[in-house]
Amino acid sequence: MVDFTALSNGGIAQLLPYRLSKPMELVQEKLKAPNLMRLNLGESPYGVSRKVREVLQRAEQLLPLYPDSGCYFLKDTLKRLYGYEVNHITVGADNGELISLLCQAFLNPQVNVIIPQLSSIALDRAATIAGAAIIPTSIMDDWTPDFDAILDALNERTRMILFANPSNPIGAFALKSQVTDFLAQVPEEVIVVIDEELIDYEGQSYEDFYALLSLYPNVVLLRSFSHAYGLAGLRIGYMLSNEEICGICNVLRDPYNVSALAQECAIAALQDKTFVTAVVKQTGVQRRRYRDFCAKYGFSMIDTRSCSVTIDFGANTERYYQELMRHGVFTRPLSYLGLNSLLNISLGAPDENTAVLKILETMALSDAYVLSRITGLR
Repeated sequence: MVDFTALSNGGIAQLLPYRLSKPMELVQEKLKAPNLMRLNLGESPYGVSRKVREVLQRAEQLLPLYPDSGCYFLKDTLKRLYGYEVNHITVGADNGELISLLCQAFLNPQVNVIIPQLSSIALDRAATIAGAAIIPTSIMDDWTPDFDAILDALNERTRMILFANPSNPIGAFALKSQVTDFLAQVPEEVIVVIDEELIDYEGQSYEDFYALLSLYPNVVLLRSFSHAYGLAGLRIGYMLSNEEICGICNVLRDPYNVSALAQECAIAALQDKTFVTAVVKQTGVQRRRYRDFCAKYGFSMIDTRSCSVTIDFGANTERYYQELMRHGVFTRPLSYLGLNSLLNISLGAPDENTAVLKILETMALSDAYVLSRITGLR
C-alpha cells in the first residue's frame, strides 16, 4: 500500500494526522448551554461599519463576478490614506495566506527560521510545512521578544526571522525604537517578518513601521482586517514589503485569492476611521472591567492592549475554563503554549463581558469562602 504521507513535501508529515474541529454550535448543543459566546478567537463583537454595510447591500451584484486579481482599488486606497507605495503591497486571504506565501517562497529544509516563543502558532505552522528548522528564542519579562537572544541564535543557515507584534494572543508589543535597534544588527540577507495582525488595538500610540522598509529592505509587515475592522469572515489582509519580495509573492499567490466582496468591504472599512477608533476605545473600556475584577479578587492579568485579556487563575485555571464552557462561553486556555495557569478571554460585547465576569466572580467568591472555612478549621 502506498504511503502518501512519505510522498508529502516539507514538514507536512509533522502536522499529521489532521483533525477537523467541530463547529462551536455542535459543542453548545452537547453542553445544552442556552447561549453561545465565542470568546476564544479575538473576533470583534461590534459588527462592521456603516460604510461596509452599504457594500453588503449590493453584495449580490459582486458575487457572479471574478474579483480584480490585482486589488487595484484597495491598494490605491491604502496609498491615498497612508502613503504606501502600490508596488510594496500584496493582498491575501488574511495573514495566514501571506505567511504561507512567504514561507513557500523563501524557506526549505536546508535553512532555518527563528521564531520567539509565544509569538503566534500560525507562524510555527507555516514554517513547519515549508520544512525549515525552527529555532525558538526566549522572551522578556514583559512577554515581548528577547531581541538579543534572536541575534545570538543567528547562523549562516538562517533565512528568516518571524515574530508577531503584538504577540498573538497575549498582545505583548515591542516599541518601534526597540525594533529599529534590533534591525540595525540583522544581516541584510535575513528576512524579518513582523506579523501586525493585532496592531489596530495599539490605537493612537502606534507609530507606523512602514518607514522602516526604506532603511531595511529585508523587513516585511503583515496587516489584517479580521479584528477591529470586523471582517474576519471575509479573510482579507495585506503585506508591505520591498518591490522584489512583493513580486515573488504575487507570482505564487492564486490570481483570484481575494473575493470582490472582501476587497470592496476592506476599502469601505479603511475609509471609516471613526468606526475603528470607537471599536478600539470600547475595547479599552471592557479591558478595564477585567483589570478591576482581577485587582478586586487578587488575580494577575497581563498588561497589554489587545482584543483579549490573559488572566492567571493559578492551579484553578482548568476549573474556571470548564465552568465557563458549561455556560456556553468559549475561551482559550494557553496550556497548548505550556502556560497552564493562563486563560485568554476575547473581549466581547459589554453584555457578554458582564455575563462572564458574573461567572468568574461567583467562582472567586466560592473559592474565597472555601479557603476561609479551611483556614478556620486549622
